[in-house]
Parts: sequence; structure tokens; C-alpha cells
Amino acid sequence: MTKPRVNGSLLPNYMGRQVCLLGMAKNVDSSGNFFTLTTSDNQDVRIQMQQPLDVHVAGLTEVHGQVASRNSVTCENVVVFSDEATEKFDMALYQKALELTQRCSNHYIQGGIMED
Repeated sequence: MTKPRVNGSLLPNYMGRQVCLLGMAKNVDSSGNFFTLTTSDNQDVRIQMQQPLDVHVAGLTEVHGQVASRNSVTCENVVVFSDEATEKFDMALYQKALELTQRCSNHYIQGGIMED
């Protein structure tokens, strides 16, 4: 299933749908049930885990999950990037890329079947 890349401001447009959300993790619950992700447009999104986290979550983090409300996502998969990737990642450039893919969505095709 295709998971469009979104930022915090776009979440209300994807209610109940699967998305990919990238940002900086913070405020990780001590039980591992939720954390906050600050997205590329500086929105704080609550990430609710289906199962408690079994990895240390900090820095640049990608969440795949279902939009539960205008500022929360139920996480199905989490990818935590290295400290080096976190330091080198250009969040402002990523935000510009998201804006471009939203404006020109017919030129940015996500998913599909690869042919030989």
C-alpha cells in the first residue's frame, strides 16, 4: 500500500489513511507507548505505538502509520536514523521537497508495480 510522505500540517487531509511522517523524536514516554515527533513544518505530532518501543528513539525518525487525529498517528513501523544522519539531514530542504510533491502530485507518483 502506498504511504504518502506528509508533514504535520497535512495530517488532517489524510484522516484514517496510511502515511509516512519524518521528523525529530522527543518526549519519549518511559513505558515506550508514545513519543512526540516534530515534523519538517515544526508541528508536534503524538506518535502512539501499537506495542511498546523496543528500540531507543531519538533524533531523526520516520514513522509509518495511520492518521488517528489532526495531530496524532498510530505507528505501525518506526525507523530511527543514526546520529550522523540526524546531524547531516537538511530538514528545511526536506520540507521544500514535500511542498513540491504536494503542488505537483501528478508528477510525483508513489507506489505502483515495477515492470522488468
